[in-house]
Amino acid sequence: MVRADTPLRINRVVVEGNKRTDPSVIEDELQEAYRASTVEGVHRGLQRATQSLQSLGIFHGIDIQMQEAASQNPGETDLLIKVAEKGIFTAYTGTSFTRDDINFEASGSLRNPTGYAESVEGTYSRSRLGNRSVRVNLSKPRVRGANVRLDCELHEDTLNYERTSSLREKVQALAFHLTTHNRRHRLTYEMALRDILPRRHLSTPFAYDASLSIMREATPSLKSAFKYKFIDDRRNDGVLPTGGTFFSGLLELAGLGVGDVAYVKAEVAGATHKPLGVGGICAHLSGVVGVVRPTSWRMREGVGEEGVPRTRFSDRYVLGGLQTMRGFGYSGLGPRAARKEGGCLKGDSLGGDLKYVATAALTMPVPLPLLDKFGLRWQVFADAGNLLPWSAPLASMLSDMRLSCGTGLAMSLGAARVELNYSLPFKRKGSDLEQRWQFGLAAHIG
Repeated sequence: MVRADTPLRINRVVVEGNKRTDPSVIEDELQEAYRASTVEGVHRGLQRATQSLQSLGIFHGIDIQMQEAASQNPGETDLLIKVAEKGIFTAYTGTSFTRDDINFEASGSLRNPTGYAESVEGTYSRSRLGNRSVRVNLSKPRVRGANVRLDCELHEDTLNYERTSSLREKVQALAFHLTTHNRRHRLTYEMALRDILPRRHLSTPFAYDASLSIMREATPSLKSAFKYKFIDDRRNDGVLPTGGTFFSGLLELAGLGVGDVAYVKAEVAGATHKPLGVGGICAHLSGVVGVVRPTSWRMREGVGEEGVPRTRFSDRYVLGGLQTMRGFGYSGLGPRAARKEGGCLKGDSLGGDLKYVATAALTMPVPLPLLDKFGLRWQVFADAGNLLPWSAPLASMLSDMRLSCGTGLAMSLGAARVELNYSLPFKRKGSDLEQRWQFGLAAHIG
């Protein structure tokens, strides 16, 4: 029996099956094993190398064999590494449902095309309501051997807000992302050209059918921003959890270098899920607080009626809908343009600078064996929240709070969560958009 502290070093490495993959990709993952000087250290290094190589996503299988060293030195070993590479091309087409919209998506990717574990992916999507997206993403799972993923993304999006804000937004952006492999930390730099396109009048050529507040927003803007996001996810399920905790924090700083918008945005979200030990009943508490504040070092982002800097529509929060405040329509609460300005029936939604949402819920399995088999859960919930501009009095954060309660069914579809709910807003304002029955995909905080 060989002792764990027996001296041992790696002498030579032979790699087989790497038709496209450059040997340096494999060498980078063997560095810990190369530095080891004992049997235990070499074994531990090879186990981690196998896991790291598998996480690159370019191999079907990896087999590392320790063999007698060609040098005949008992303190050395040779390695035979056999890899089976995945195909170079993948393609996908499919449909998805969000709120009251249907999306079609088609994508294709090149996996490990030059042999350095990189991938190139192109995606096109279009929705029934006119949202459109074209994206090209170049990613590399390791940066100089560090456990960090690099993504370079170029995209053009057309977002349709005509039903709530009488506008479409066109976004052309270039972004770089650095993400740790445990996905707890992500650093992003983004440069984005945004253009607000007011809704055209249906019967009058060259005329617009949007509020004056939206017309004032109808100028292009260039954003240059750094963003940092932290996630600590300890839930037992990422879609329909029944135990664990979740916390995330986001900080975004826009206005450094180029660009004509400047603001600081911060957001904190958390959730806890606790099984009560009776009949599969679980208690859930979650909340999110977000704030975006225009900064004074650059005044080019625009000014409000009071002559102070203001944020743009593209950078504000919206609130309402199945994913945030149930019982209200999408973008159904918060600041609105006056009805006399035109636009939507109850006034165009303008978005807000301060938001908070708190949710308390109980869930339990549906008492029908067939439905329970598919993971269907019954829920009762209460949502409270608000969305305000900076000009609103601080006291209105609570005095104007919206509150809704309801019940419904929730089920996990693997990567998404679908809900059917009936909600009753107990506290609302006359300008809010009420929506009691709601069905679709949901992504609640934590």
